[in-house]
Amino acid sequence: MCKNRWMILFFITVLLIFLNADQMVMSPNIGQIEKEFNIDDSQIGLVASTFTILGAIISLVWGYFSDKYNRKVLLILSILIGEIPCFMSAFSKSYSELFFWRTLTGIGVGASFPIVFSLIGDMFNHKERGKVMAFVGLSITLGNILGMSIGGFLGENFGWRIPFVLVSVPNFILGVLAIFILKEPKRGSSEEGFINSNKEFFKKISIKDYLKLFKIKTNLLLFLQGIAGTIPWGAIPYFLVEFFKRERGLSASKATLVFLIFGLGSILGTLIGGFIGEFLYNKNKKLVPIVSGLTTIIGVIFTLLTFSYKNIYTNFGFLILLVIGFTAAVFDSFTGPNVKMMLLNINEPQDRGRIFSIFNLTDSLGTGIGKYFGGFVSVAFGSLAIAMNLSTYFWLICGVILLICYFTFDKDVEKLNNKMKHLAKII
Repeated sequence: MCKNRWMILFFITVLLIFLNADQMVMSPNIGQIEKEFNIDDSQIGLVASTFTILGAIISLVWGYFSDKYNRKVLLILSILIGEIPCFMSAFSKSYSELFFWRTLTGIGVGASFPIVFSLIGDMFNHKERGKVMAFVGLSITLGNILGMSIGGFLGENFGWRIPFVLVSVPNFILGVLAIFILKEPKRGSSEEGFINSNKEFFKKISIKDYLKLFKIKTNLLLFLQGIAGTIPWGAIPYFLVEFFKRERGLSASKATLVFLIFGLGSILGTLIGGFIGEFLYNKNKKLVPIVSGLTTIIGVIFTLLTFSYKNIYTNFGFLILLVIGFTAAVFDSFTGPNVKMMLLNINEPQDRGRIFSIFNLTDSLGTGIGKYFGGFVSVAFGSLAIAMNLSTYFWLICGVILLICYFTFDKDVEKLNNKMKHLAKII
């Protein structure tokens, strides 16, 4: 098992915070950018969806590489590929230039996803991955909050360009430090039968092995729920500030505060989800998909209440809005770390780069579709409120699919554990 693994996890978390800040830094300044380049919500949604979807498609290649080559080197490269275009986005002189630089940034962000989860899977065993996924999920949420905060609070006074510079520069420094801090763990070193041994799991892989991953029933179900469940995650955070500014009349700072409260709820929901998910996993594996599905469905109710609540122009009314939104975010975020933990615990060590590249693709398809869907519906119906509400209903589909995992998850876990125990004896 990898030495100093908790310190390395903390460092990876910090890297991911700044990398994920890239995704949301543009969101609070949608209005400014649209006015400067004379574009509408549909076009700005296209920028965001291309950023997400193309990055996820490219990550399929990086997932394959991470199952064959040194993941430390690959992660450092992915960080640089993401941050250099993010920095250059600040100097865009036209819509087409912004589109180009944001697309390249998406490639770097997408590439890091399968590499990180492949690394972490070999650093922590299956009984402790719930809380580990909570910390990784926390980095994504904190990154979104950081990007939104810098974009919202600074963009209003200094313009939309400065925030791109501020979120990209730190990872240039951290990328250099990663050379000395990151370690390459042995593949399979945290699996049943391999823990505390000098053995390393290794097998030759080929591109055709991607097809084998779809034969695991829980994999297929989690891919499907990822597409449905990330459509609202694409639309809602991206247009949230603009919705409260444009259709509820809040100032940029107040609308950004609503987003921050959502973010705090997501942080708490992610942490609670990861720790409870790990507890449930060690008690009865079938409880993980059941509780995840139910909390997702409950989250839909509170999210719809958030968008329909209109008494927000008094201090008390605004406080109620924040409470409802915070509660919605807690329930909405419970599932995230548990889905990733489930994927880690049903796939072989040398399949995890590819499995998370596919999961990133399905998640990103949903997120990218959600961003474009939100912009398209807003233009078609002349209302961001309709776009936000319609997006929210996709979580119902996500919740139902998670409930179906009740019938497959524990069986797939046992198949993997038994296989790894057997392989440990003959390697």
